[in-house]
Amino acid sequence: MTIEQYSLKDDEKRAKIFKALAEVKRIEMIRYLHIHRENNTCGSIGESMGMDKSNVSYHLKILYEADLVSVIRNGQNKKGQLREDTFSEFLPGFLDSL
Repeated sequence: MTIEQYSLKDDEKRAKIFKALAEVKRIEMIRYLHIHRENNTCGSIGESMGMDKSNVSYHLKILYEADLVSVIRNGQNKKGQLREDTFSEFLPGFLDSL
């Protein structure tokens, strides 16, 4: 197998994923979202992690850009949810290790 067989697009996505996971707070957020699957607003995430809503929103944006979470708007509220398909494809076993 040669290096040309790997997709450049997949490599770029891997780089975004690893960059997003390079921050401890974001790993903690992923752990929280993995354990608490319902009603994950910026406020509820921030309250449980000791962060303000704007800080949570910032970290969710980075995780969203790496395709690790989906963000659903409901009025003024944002809810975060893990994209388990991305974890399965690029980081199999990662969520189970948390």
